[in-house]
Amino acid sequence: MKDEASPATAHRGHPVTNPKQARAEKRTVRPVNPITKGTMWAVGAAATSSWLPLFYIFTHVSDDPFVWRSWLFAFQAAGLVPVLLLVPASKRNWRKKLRRLLYYWGATGEPVRVRNPIELLRTPAFWMAISFALDLTFWVWAATLIDPLVVTIIFQLFLIGLVWMAARLGRKMSSGRQASPHVMNGKYWTLMGLSFLGAALVIWSETGKVGTLNWLGIVVAFAATATAVGSFWGTISLGRLIAWPRTDPNDLVWHSTFAGVVGRFLALPLTLGGSVLFFPPTENSFDLIWSTLGFLALTGAFNAVGAASHRYSFYVTTSLSVQRIMFFSPVLQMLWIWIFVDVSIANPSALLIGAGLVLLSNLGTQTKTP
Repeated sequence: MKDEASPATAHRGHPVTNPKQARAEKRTVRPVNPITKGTMWAVGAAATSSWLPLFYIFTHVSDDPFVWRSWLFAFQAAGLVPVLLLVPASKRNWRKKLRRLLYYWGATGEPVRVRNPIELLRTPAFWMAISFALDLTFWVWAATLIDPLVVTIIFQLFLIGLVWMAARLGRKMSSGRQASPHVMNGKYWTLMGLSFLGAALVIWSETGKVGTLNWLGIVVAFAATATAVGSFWGTISLGRLIAWPRTDPNDLVWHSTFAGVVGRFLALPLTLGGSVLFFPPTENSFDLIWSTLGFLALTGAFNAVGAASHRYSFYVTTSLSVQRIMFFSPVLQMLWIWIFVDVSIANPSALLIGAGLVLLSNLGTQTKTP
């Protein structure tokens, strides 16, 4: 006699599985492609960082660029601290992480500790602190010497420099028989250049003509670009160096954010010293009104979200090709400035062609991690 009290019993003693349940069990959650992940984070970074130039317009409190940069440090650091608390990283040993600031990348692509003061010059932390103090300071200085239009276009080159530095580290680490964390090939270098050209046309569309231009201003603008590469790359590189040998994106983002906060504190005495040395302070040098404080707070918050997103875009995929999406940021910058500052676009055709070039160069997205 069959056992009718057990409907889950089948022949040979195996349980009967509900057909719907069987189909559900067969379905497996496909992991998101690393290229897609990196692209999504880069899009978020471009959208968030595009607001920062607008906030700069409302926070430019002094002719002394060091004063503005000093205030910016304080609010950026305040915005980044919550990121340190929210990112689900492991092993947050603060003292050990601080000691890792005295390391640099050796010839085999592994961290090496500083053994003498000369080797301090090889540490990413040293150049990051100097770069943080000078990048936007030089940008503001250059904008007082030559047309801000030219300064802004030159400054966009920092992204290409950032990708080059990442590819360079990738080659160094792979030569040490390790998996390369950052890869870029010729095809995508070409698309990166096309994206830059599109972004330059978008910026050019604001006026379409150049006013003041001199060699000193151009040199200072390129110095701003070079130091921007140093400050951005300093945090990305230190994220890998401090977290070594872990490669979990959450750990890397936490450590690079930690490096960004420390780097700003190290750079603050340099900006204050520069203010005293080149722009002797007056009684009202550091005064702020409430509206400026509000926009500085927004700058810190947007910078924190944009920086975290940008770092994730580097860490979740080895492909550097997704970074060209960041050239959409100038397109959005022009939109926000046009809406909120009531600036007319002098060359709409240049804006449309430039935006089209950025879009076209981003259509050839990789589907596989190299």
